[in-house]
Amino acid sequence: MIAETIPQLRTMGTQEKFQLAAELWEDVLQHEDQIDDPPGIVALLEQRLASYRAGEVSGKSWEEVRAAIQSRK
Repeated sequence: MIAETIPQLRTMGTQEKFQLAAELWEDVLQHEDQIDDPPGIVALLEQRLASYRAGEVSGKSWEEVRAAIQSRK
């Protein structure tokens, strides 16, 4: 794991780690054209979209998703 190669991470607080993750994600987004999709991800997403369009599964509204996230706190 990459985190094991950076000993300073063990001394960071949760908020600092969260901030680091956010900064890393922003950097990744600036270079996303250099990232290969994980194997099989496109096929999986296409299959899920086809299932949704065929009415085999249903989605959730943003309100439902938000409520589920907030109930975890």
